[in-house]
Amino acid sequence: MKDEFNNLYWHDAILESFYLDRSNPGHQDTVKLLIEWPEGKKTYLEFFDCYELQMEMNFGIVANESILTAECITESEEIEDVREKWQKMGVDLKDLKCFFINTNSTNSILKIFALNFRMQNFE
Repeated sequence: MKDEFNNLYWHDAILESFYLDRSNPGHQDTVKLLIEWPEGKKTYLEFFDCYELQMEMNFGIVANESILTAECITESEEIEDVREKWQKMGVDLKDLKCFFINTNSTNSILKIFALNFRMQNFE
């Protein structure tokens, strides 16, 4: 999963939209991004079993939200902090990952702490 995410051609892909689904809290906590890849194809990236979301979004730039870099991180201090927070409630998050996205246009940062992600073609 880490390699699948990290091997995507992120540079200059466009973040078109963002959707948060908490319609069934604790059972369906998902983040969905619509990405347009440099060759023009569009894909939904759905992150599920989410445990934390951190966003620093900047606006005011009249340009597409292009992506500079993205990475699936499996070990970091931030991941360990999230694990410890949930461990106090009896939740084992040994497989937790941080899906990190940094945009080019506005230098915005998304950190999605989730167990899994999947890709779906946009139709």
